[in-house]
Amino acid sequence: MSEQADGCARVTLGSTEVMCGVKLEMDSQEAPTVTVSQGERKIDFTPWLPSKPCIQVQVDYTPSLLREHNASELSMLTSTMQDMLQACYAFSGDSYGPLPARQFVVVPYAKYWVLHVDVYVMSWSGGNVLDTVFAAVFCALWNTRIPETRVMAMDRTNQGEQDAMNEDHDDPAGIKFITRGRKNTSQNTNAVDYALVNEWEHGRALEGREDVPVCVSVYPFQGTFLLDPTLEEECALSCCVAVLASPQGRLYGVRQRGEGELTLDSIHKATEVGLQYAKLLAQSLPASLPA
Repeated sequence: MSEQADGCARVTLGSTEVMCGVKLEMDSQEAPTVTVSQGERKIDFTPWLPSKPCIQVQVDYTPSLLREHNASELSMLTSTMQDMLQACYAFSGDSYGPLPARQFVVVPYAKYWVLHVDVYVMSWSGGNVLDTVFAAVFCALWNTRIPETRVMAMDRTNQGEQDAMNEDHDDPAGIKFITRGRKNTSQNTNAVDYALVNEWEHGRALEGREDVPVCVSVYPFQGTFLLDPTLEEECALSCCVAVLASPQGRLYGVRQRGEGELTLDSIHKATEVGLQYAKLLAQSLPASLPA
């Protein structure tokens, strides 16, 4: 759909259409030093992950939507969707949501990939805009390819530190950000360089893409549940429960929207319904994508 994007998708549910593009950007960091005390000893470590997020989400809408919706409503909606998406890919342990962080490291402690996920709402004529946005992000990330790279030059000190990073898979101390670093042996890190092994379209797929979440909005109504309502039906309903889940059934979160009140039992039942259909939706999306 876009030759400049490293991953892209256009998803239409009903009359609601959303585009999503993923762009990879190489970024650099000056690795900070963290001092760790072990009894009377003090050891300096340098975390191998950057301090800022490797996945950055931006949600926007086409100006043509202003003909049918007011600007404050659209701004609030896009802000809410952006916050929900960014929370799904927040750094936790050694991953960004479902995506392992190691795949973004190009040169340890120096260079790494940043994924810019740009979502554009083209049309909104139903209550399924949130579900459409998450489906578009799922498809775009599924199509994203990361170029294979190799380090061009590395001194013996840095080579040993890279091997230590590759071998460090467990963290019995429970302080991953510190222990998954390197012990400083000098003030100079001796800059290294990298080279692309293959072209962008022949790169590797994102590790963890099979766990990327989708969203299903469940609307409780007179003892039953309504999915994918039209815009008119949504206006007549007081609240909904947005369920975020992966194809494997991993529940990422539940968010109640609207001004209506729901009992805990209703939320629990809506979550079960949303989880069931989110799994079906997430499992069906890869089959609809071009090979």
